[in-house]
Amino acid sequence: MAYVQKGRKMKRIFKILLLMVLLICLTACGSDKSGNQVETATLSPDKAVAIHAGDINVYLDEAKYYAYTAQATYETYFITEGKEIDWDSEMQDAISWQQGVKSTVLDDICRRECMYGLAEEYNVSLTEEQQEEINAKVDAYYSRSNEKLLSKIGVGRERLKFIFEKEEIAKRVEEIMATVDENLPDETYEKWKSGNTVTAEEQWKSITFNEPIFTLEDIQ
Repeated sequence: MAYVQKGRKMKRIFKILLLMVLLICLTACGSDKSGNQVETATLSPDKAVAIHAGDINVYLDEAKYYAYTAQATYETYFITEGKEIDWDSEMQDAISWQQGVKSTVLDDICRRECMYGLAEEYNVSLTEEQQEEINAKVDAYYSRSNEKLLSKIGVGRERLKFIFEKEEIAKRVEEIMATVDENLPDETYEKWKSGNTVTAEEQWKSITFNEPIFTLEDIQ
């Protein structure tokens, strides 16, 4: 399967780093000084498809959200180590950091779509309280996030809310499956991958980490 090839170790590292960047990114320099929400260029659901995951279309704004959040995550981690990441340098086996991280992000997107597609089967939906929490998360994203990250992602409010909803539902489906059998989520996703073709379109390939979001200068 194109791009979907990184192992579980890389994914575990990515998830740990993501938690770190969410803490740092929301308080980083460059937030909207007026305190107002920063609405950057929007990409509605009927815009360009970035990824075909089986019969599911993943659109460019969602792909950008996950890809550039990952970029910010790794850059933040490297900065905490006193250096900047070279995205063209080799991660392992002649794969660059950029290729490896994008591959991990793509795999995560596909897994999320797999789990989200099982929401009805597992009777998962969001309560009113959970919806309110997501609305608050959307508000925090626009009012506190780094301006460069906001600009690179360029996602509209309603689409971001949908992305967060999908993420939460997929997580809850996976949690329910794991209570039945801790291996069931992995087995289910492996079965999904064997029965679906994933195609990364030019829109996905056009997403690059060549322009940094965070640099050492940001903390000096």
